[in-house]
Amino acid sequence: MPNYRRIYQPNACVFITVVTAQRTPYFHHKENILLYQETLQNVQNLYPFDLIAYVILPDHFHWLLNLTGNNKDFSKIVHSFKRNFTVNYKHFNDIQQPLSIWQKRYWDHMIRNEKDLQKHLDYIHWNPVKHKIASQPDQYEFSSFNKFIENGFYPSGWESDYKPQFIESMDLE
Repeated sequence: MPNYRRIYQPNACVFITVVTAQRTPYFHHKENILLYQETLQNVQNLYPFDLIAYVILPDHFHWLLNLTGNNKDFSKIVHSFKRNFTVNYKHFNDIQQPLSIWQKRYWDHMIRNEKDLQKHLDYIHWNPVKHKIASQPDQYEFSSFNKFIENGFYPSGWESDYKPQFIESMDLE
């Protein structure tokens, strides 16, 4: 088994991908997305961080987060989210037996520069199109894309005029 080493740095910007076990589409159901959002808020209260960008797809999600203060251990954030979501899901669905919702590991990447940041933002926001869940990023509700449009980060029409060519070759899931 490979020996993964994660890099922890204060105030870092980190891209994270978390996938469900056997790619089960838990987030195909709105009530599970609401549970996801509630769980994430609780984790943010425990381990403060800024969620810069996100997308929630049926069987995985991506975060781009900025670690704040003395918090540099994003593994605690991911672990806490996965554990607490599972506990909440089991409680909400009255499940007593053990349940494995998540793949054991997750993907992380520390953002290195502005170009790397832009690349990962585009990847996150184009992901619903890549997975054929939406025909344009602005049509997908469970993403930070529309906030980015509102705040002027992407030019108007970006979603219809632009298809990031590198996304097809990126496999961050």
